[in-house]
Amino acid sequence: MIDNAYGLKTTVLIRNGLDHKKWLKVHCKSKDDNLGDKYLGPGKDYHFNFSDNFWGTTRFGCTLSKGPDYKISKTFDAYVQDGTKPHGGSYNYIAKDDGIYHNTLVKFKLQKLYDWQ
Repeated sequence: MIDNAYGLKTTVLIRNGLDHKKWLKVHCKSKDDNLGDKYLGPGKDYHFNFSDNFWGTTRFGCTLSKGPDYKISKTFDAYVQDGTKPHGGSYNYIAKDDGIYHNTLVKFKLQKLYDWQ
């Protein structure tokens, strides 16, 4: 992969905000990188950093799973490179019992993006 010309890294952060000592399974990947399964205890975070590629096609998808045997899940694009996003941004996701929320360092307000399926 060719790093972006600015040398700035983008961060995706996933936080387990589930109630009652529930664990969260996280699996994120791009076309080139499979980051594997991560298991987050209550209140724990997982993050990864990367640079946008030269061609403008960087995309990371994540699957968050909860519940018995992690059968309740949601797959979504955690990051899709485009010309409107700043290089080196931070994309924060919080898994809660009623869905997945998002905020950035620009907009600190949590916004619900997805329901569990």
